[in-house]
Amino acid sequence: MHQGEAESAAAANFGIVRYLKNYGKENNIGIMATHRLNEKNSGLGLNSNSNITLSVDGFNRPTDELTISYLASGSYDETSNTNGLAGNVFAGYTTNKMYWGWLTNFVSRDYNPGMGFVFQNNVIQHNPGGYFILRPEKTSWIRRWDPGVFFNYFHDFENPANFQQGSIYLFPIYTWFKDNSFVQYSVTPTWQNINFDFSPLGIDIGQQRYYYTRQAFEYNTDRSRKLSANVEYGWGGFYNGKRSTIIGGIRYAPIPHAAFQFDYEHNNLKDVGLLEENLKTDLYTASLRLALNPRLQLSTFYQYNSFDEQGRWNVRFSWEYMPLSFIYLVFNDTQTNSFDLVQQTTQFISKLTFLKQF
Repeated sequence: MHQGEAESAAAANFGIVRYLKNYGKENNIGIMATHRLNEKNSGLGLNSNSNITLSVDGFNRPTDELTISYLASGSYDETSNTNGLAGNVFAGYTTNKMYWGWLTNFVSRDYNPGMGFVFQNNVIQHNPGGYFILRPEKTSWIRRWDPGVFFNYFHDFENPANFQQGSIYLFPIYTWFKDNSFVQYSVTPTWQNINFDFSPLGIDIGQQRYYYTRQAFEYNTDRSRKLSANVEYGWGGFYNGKRSTIIGGIRYAPIPHAAFQFDYEHNNLKDVGLLEENLKTDLYTASLRLALNPRLQLSTFYQYNSFDEQGRWNVRFSWEYMPLSFIYLVFNDTQTNSFDLVQQTTQFISKLTFLKQF
């Protein structure tokens, strides 16, 4: 057995949050500044680095039905000597009978928040859509039915004419029953422009435009009960091939202070990629959450992936010692058996946050 040792450089984080609130007009404005300073680490070949972000976010409700929010954030990274910009704009209209809204997220190529992360760089995402809220009076076993549609459209931040991907999420069946169980059926047509090297699960995907449609069925029992379960089946295209997915899970919460959950996911890929490969993967997940009270919690998480024969432990202790101020102790252990020698990485992370509202 070979055990790999992970080195790390120490980092100091500092953040300030200030909120200005106007109760009369239901306006909220937040300002946040963060600074991360990484010390030099010769073993990792790292120099000291300073990273700064400044963010402004706002919330406005002109009427009871209309909500508008926005966020703008700028970053500066010393090592790369770059500035970046990110943010979002949202507008939503909600009544007892419907919801319709529009969300736009944007991230420039050089945006780099040292104390956070982004889902992607050089991208603008648009996500309009909504659903109706129906409560059939003549159907005694249905509590609520929310059919609707959402659109997702991604394009470059620097070159908005360059399309990345898009999809239409249609859910004609999205229903809660009187016993608190839930069922959903959805259809998702997807368009993707792969113009870069892309190898999910080690399968090389050719650089071209793809169109495929996936369908999914989901059902879960009453999640408020001590014992609950869920099942999901998805099928349809996947780039130039096909993929079917089976997901199942069970949750047991005998008392309010403890909950155990086990989940299983199986993926079956056929004729995918340049070599039209077939692949089957299994993902096993187990978690246990213990809570002495809402402010003092311990959670453990284990996951095993058959694709790369990787097992991962995560144990987290959290204590909210003051309102919105936390102490975190985190232990991570990852072991991979897909190589001739077992590789293992162990980490211990501690974090203290302090929030003062003005």
